[in-house]
Amino acid sequence: MVMKYLRFNFCHPVKVHANMVQLLLPQPKYHSITIDSNANNLVEIPLNDYSEGKWKIMLDWEYDGQVFTHQKEFEIKKQDAEV
Repeated sequence: MVMKYLRFNFCHPVKVHANMVQLLLPQPKYHSITIDSNANNLVEIPLNDYSEGKWKIMLDWEYDGQVFTHQKEFEIKKQDAEV
């Protein structure tokens, strides 16, 4: 099985709190994880355990005394979920 990821590059080490919601469902599914960047300041969020469909991710982190937020919508397609 090939792992699929959402990847985010940062200019500094970071600990990110990620909230994910599956969109377009009568009862949206929510997932939350906290992940540290690797040695290259890259945050990789594995997608293999998520079902196909449209999702929104909201990233929150703190750096140098400031709080930052980033949001992105993405889609997991059937072939992505099965790979």
